[in-house]
Amino acid sequence: MLPPPPTASVLRDAGVHPDELITWQPTELVWRVHRTTGGHVLPWNGMRTHGPILRFDHHPRAVGDHPGYGIWYGASSPRGGLAEAFQSARVIDREYGDPYLTGLRFLRPLGLLDVSGIGGAAWSTRVGGNHALDCAPHRRSQHWARTIFRAHSDLDGVIYRGRFAGSVSVALIERATDAFPARPALSLPLAHPALDGPIATAAHQLGYTIT
Repeated sequence: MLPPPPTASVLRDAGVHPDELITWQPTELVWRVHRTTGGHVLPWNGMRTHGPILRFDHHPRAVGDHPGYGIWYGASSPRGGLAEAFQSARVIDREYGDPYLTGLRFLRPLGLLDVSGIGGAAWSTRVGGNHALDCAPHRRSQHWARTIFRAHSDLDGVIYRGRFAGSVSVALIERATDAFPARPALSLPLAHPALDGPIATAAHQLGYTIT
């Protein structure tokens, strides 16, 4: 069970050791699956200000629009992006909402707090928590996210393991807005024939179905 976080001042005093910070390089691709039609659609590089809803949303507690608080989620692999986007029904729907798979490279290195021990460190345990940040109820991990970003004003986000694909994922906040490129490296609708093979492979590995 994940305990509540310490205060922001305690986290600030604990600091971040060099091996607890992962620098995401501009040469590395990040993947996102996103709808392009329907309600509440954001562009591929758009920060969501409505929240808190998902795991590391750092918006104030009352769910609603919070200008000045932005969040963006991405995965290190297309499979990771598909796993997270279609986790609720475990069905990869290639048509509804005209979903796209987009891959991008950021314009500058990103400083990401390693909350899952991906780099071998144990920040979460050292400061009084544990690695359940990856899978704890969202309300609790959101509390941690709010405290983390109040304590450390130089972070662009956190890096963690996606709960469904187990792959590396990132959650970026508004401080990383300037790192987004004007155009993605690749962006294709999920219905594109070129994605038939990759989607079928991901669905097989995840145990998802395809429509």
